[in-house]
Amino acid sequence: MKPVVIRSVETFALQSTAAGAPLTEATAYVVAANRPTIYAAGRETLLVRLTSEDGQVGWGEALAPVAPRVPAAIVVDLLAPALIGANAADVRPLRHRLGELMRERGHLLGHQADALAAVDIAVWDLLGQTVGLPVATLLGGAYQREIPTYVTSVGGATDAERAASARTLWDGGARRFKLHLGNGVRADLASYDAVAAAVPDARIAVDVHGVYDGPEAIRLGRGLQAREAWFLESALTPENLRGHAELAAALDLPIAGGEAFRNRYEVAEWLAAGALDFVQPDIGRTGITEGDAIATLASAAYRPILPHHSAALGVALAAGLHVAAAAENCPVFEYSPATLAAANTLLSQPITGEPDRLALPEGPGLGVLVDEEKVRALATDVQERSGGQRK
Repeated sequence: MKPVVIRSVETFALQSTAAGAPLTEATAYVVAANRPTIYAAGRETLLVRLTSEDGQVGWGEALAPVAPRVPAAIVVDLLAPALIGANAADVRPLRHRLGELMRERGHLLGHQADALAAVDIAVWDLLGQTVGLPVATLLGGAYQREIPTYVTSVGGATDAERAASARTLWDGGARRFKLHLGNGVRADLASYDAVAAAVPDARIAVDVHGVYDGPEAIRLGRGLQAREAWFLESALTPENLRGHAELAAALDLPIAGGEAFRNRYEVAEWLAAGALDFVQPDIGRTGITEGDAIATLASAAYRPILPHHSAALGVALAAGLHVAAAAENCPVFEYSPATLAAANTLLSQPITGEPDRLALPEGPGLGVLVDEEKVRALATDVQERSGGQRK
């Protein structure tokens, strides 16, 4: 096969309103009342565009819900010099070399990993576009072409509002839900009860964003276990491997987590400790190479992956669907109707599906067509390296 030589690397730091319109002023960042994590008032993400010597284009995206200019700078200053002139057909060795650039300094996590994820997705897309094959085929083939989903955005500030939202979603065809809680054990159980009464035949999970300590998490888990909840996600802080292992051992309720994982080495330790029943990598944070490796590790440990997807848009969503389709054990994929709608505004043809499943995008590479005109209109910062020179 003729080498797929990378000629240029371009980054687009995107910031928009929640509805997808261009921002007219600087983004405001906020901290939710019941969790310590910072969020953007609108939508932010990072897209990466690779062009080969033959003119083929590959797109990647990082889950960068705040400060996308940070991983963009890493792509341009640290990764692009190693990408330009490289052969995209050697996608796995190339990802390894890019990871080694800062590995000795401990930078396989955080913004460095986000930048790696965006670039890795773009390389897989570029290779697929060049050879005319979908990414799932390049990964070895798709086990499924329609991926079941669960709704992760049951809206409402009160239990009555959450119950009404869940009922509306159920009536529209959704069958699986996740509640974002963390308001105290008693309040969380009351919220669960309200939604379960509204949709008694639904599968309902609970995500509490790591706000509880061990005893509180066990109390909540026992309450949810008695109610036959689907799973409990992020009950403890994301670095607390030992605590999650103790929680999993104390409960029959499945324990889920892993959206903060960036690589297979983290996942191997958690699986060895028996800390998770469901593994939730986000391909916008791992990239396709590491995401596929995580799926293989999880399957070998008899654990399914339930890929996380929150704020990233259409390119990362498509990448996640390809990894999910190629995974031996992926029963369900996280899905937000609002995120899907925003993602499709940047695509020339939409990602499609039913209320309880998404279709694997067809066509070469990721199978999606990015609307470059819209991307450039939303980009607050565009940087490019071409032929080793920053433009």
